[in-house]
Amino acid sequence: MRAVKAVQVPYQPTERVLGLLKAFRGMVNYCIHVGLEKNVTSRFRLQNEVYHKLTENGLHSWYVLSAVEVATSILRNYRKAVRRGKKIKKPYVKRPMAKLGNQAYRVVGGRLRIPIKPRRYFYVKLHKRALQFLSDSTLKMGSITLTARQVVVVFSKTAEVVEPKGHVAFDTNEKSIDGVTSDVEVIRYDLSRIYEDNSNLFERTRRFQQKRAKDRRVQKKIVSKWYEKRNNRVDSQLHRISKEIVEEAKSKGYGIRLEDLKGIKKAVNRKEVKRNNYNGRMQKISIHSKRLKRRLNQSCMRKLQHFIKYKALWEGVKVIEVNPRNTSSKCAICGSKLEYLNVHYARCPKCGLLDRQLNASINLIQNEGVRFTPNNLSNVAVIRPLNKAESKREEVKLSVTNR
Repeated sequence: MRAVKAVQVPYQPTERVLGLLKAFRGMVNYCIHVGLEKNVTSRFRLQNEVYHKLTENGLHSWYVLSAVEVATSILRNYRKAVRRGKKIKKPYVKRPMAKLGNQAYRVVGGRLRIPIKPRRYFYVKLHKRALQFLSDSTLKMGSITLTARQVVVVFSKTAEVVEPKGHVAFDTNEKSIDGVTSDVEVIRYDLSRIYEDNSNLFERTRRFQQKRAKDRRVQKKIVSKWYEKRNNRVDSQLHRISKEIVEEAKSKGYGIRLEDLKGIKKAVNRKEVKRNNYNGRMQKISIHSKRLKRRLNQSCMRKLQHFIKYKALWEGVKVIEVNPRNTSSKCAICGSKLEYLNVHYARCPKCGLLDRQLNASINLIQNEGVRFTPNNLSNVAVIRPLNKAESKREEVKLSVTNR
């Protein structure tokens, strides 16, 4: 299978480079406008329609071809959303950017040589990680994407996914990711710092917006910086955790089983036609509270799973997505329906107090065909420990407490 990784290389753009990014954005938006106006679905037909107009910008011809390719992808996604009945605005590219295929740029003396116009280039110095990827002969360089802050270089290789000797199943939650292996071992990672970052930023932003209610320009400038810093902190933690999970699975020959978490945000944002208690009108009203919507819309569960999947493919570790239906509501030991007590605990009428997250992980791994005896299951850590380790792996085994 083809595995892909992207390396981000920061740089300081000059005025000439910023002009290039703005010109490329305008080229893509023009292609989108022509494609919608003339109902063009083919990339080659769109290229014939806009090529001579785009060459008037004076940029290298590779940018013309890349602009058509980017616009075609945007139009394809837009039409797909329309066919599914989604209400979506006409697409356009908002931020300055540019994209080039691997034929258009070169690596010269540890620097990327990127064309602007014919026989006119600018250079971006590569850092240590990018040079390590370049030194690997098994990797192939792909396209590059330029923004106002960084150059994203894509590397690819053919990865052989190894058939696993066992499995480790993870139940992904807002504050933790809890796993159980086929060798009856418990693995926990704490995500509470990410949850706290999201909550604290929301409260801080709300107070600041109330204070600066009459100055939207300052609001946008300051809040965007706060969110950027938050995103960097969160991504750093998610990358570290996902890397540890994949390395652990690879070292033991495990495959990774994850919940197929699709449609969470769609479900939490669902609205129904009800009577508005304030104005008496019949209108669409959210069925869930603002607090729940804010929490789940800011959660990083899907993002963490995406990091695990692409890192696992790169290392040849098999990943299976499982339908999570009833994994949290059915007892993994006897199959009885659980009674929810709170976020962490549930009660089984036969087996007693259970940890909901670890119970779900056991059900996920049993769906693969891994079977435990009741004696083994009763010794699996299904009670959450009182002292949680922050941002590091926990391996504990506790017995079920019958109550």
